[in-house]
Amino acid sequence: MSQAAPLPAESPTTVVAPARRGVGAGVVGAGTLVANVFGYALFLVLNRELGADELGAVASLLNLVIIAGVAALSTQLVSAWRVALHRPDAHATALRTGAVVGLVVTAVVGLLTPAIVPLLHLDGPAPVLLVAAAMVPTCVTAAVQGTLQGGERFVALGVVYALASTARTAGGAVAAWLGWGVTGVMTLTAVAAWVVALGTVLLVREHVGRSLDADVPTQVRRVLAGMAGTSALLVASTIDTPVARHVLSGDSSGAYAVLSLFAKAAFWGPAFLVTVLYPGMSRARGARPLLLALGGTAAIVAVGVALSAVLSTPLVRIVGGPAYGHLADLVPVFTALGGAWALAQVLVFWGAARGWHAVGYLVWTAVGVATVVVVLWRHDTLREVATTFLAASLAVAVVGTLVSLPRPTARSTTS
Repeated sequence: MSQAAPLPAESPTTVVAPARRGVGAGVVGAGTLVANVFGYALFLVLNRELGADELGAVASLLNLVIIAGVAALSTQLVSAWRVALHRPDAHATALRTGAVVGLVVTAVVGLLTPAIVPLLHLDGPAPVLLVAAAMVPTCVTAAVQGTLQGGERFVALGVVYALASTARTAGGAVAAWLGWGVTGVMTLTAVAAWVVALGTVLLVREHVGRSLDADVPTQVRRVLAGMAGTSALLVASTIDTPVARHVLSGDSSGAYAVLSLFAKAAFWGPAFLVTVLYPGMSRARGARPLLLALGGTAAIVAVGVALSAVLSTPLVRIVGGPAYGHLADLVPVFTALGGAWALAQVLVFWGAARGWHAVGYLVWTAVGVATVVVVLWRHDTLREVATTFLAASLAVAVVGTLVSLPRPTARSTTS
């Protein structure tokens, strides 16, 4: 497998001072933390306002939003890459690409709706169509986030992360409180996506007019190529919940949805590191940004798994309530699951910065095997489903690291 074409030499004008990068990392980390906290808050509300079966349905649909939005992350990375390298019309191209990609994903979800409804045991197509309705704003928001990331405007990026999660949480929580059920939650979630998109576009409003010009190119092909990694990553970190919904009972799938919050926390918690280091990955010739991201992520994951093991009982009671206390021993399993995917995320981002997507194909293979194993054999308990996906995630983290680290170059010697 060959690497991408040589990268341009790093320009002094593109280097952000370490102090500024440190502040940016702090803000992005805080924004990610706020996003996670509000994500937990949403599920706390849903867990108390919805029955176990409805909770399982909503959790699966929200994961479907993430899965269907895999193109959004690829759009963000491509946009960040172009801005980091100061490509012409990078901001306008990002906006135009986000809109086009969003329309394509909307059409795909719409066409697949008749197949998705029975798979998730839904009463009708409306909730899935609402997922489709959220795709354009999701991809446009991702495009703007990419321009902020590539331009190393990390303070603005962290604020966007926090506000976007706040809006989604508010929409879903209000619908649950009002007793609107599954369709109501998805309706206000879609509305929130549009509100967030309109707000983020204001951050790059000077480029909106240019993005409407016909001569502005899109990067749809590059986004599709990048989806080999990003799609695998986001599917891997979310697919276990819909699969659990399919193979487990309604009550058990609801319990799985509660436990999956720990996996999401472990997955998204360290994400600020690779987010901040990605522009440097796009320009770097050595592997230093990769090693920094892997080392920092591994340290955060190790602390998270240890804490989840020690505090498993109070944590599961806080997140799910007393009814889920008997599942405390599974909290470290789900934390490790998310943590392994967090390491894989670093490897996928590194590959995206180099135009190299081998880890993405590795993730697809591992997730495919795990899904088949769960559907055919290991689906009798929550533990069987979770540990099967955990084994897949650990395999990807180990093998992916081995294939991503640069190999030492043999030096010839003379006698």
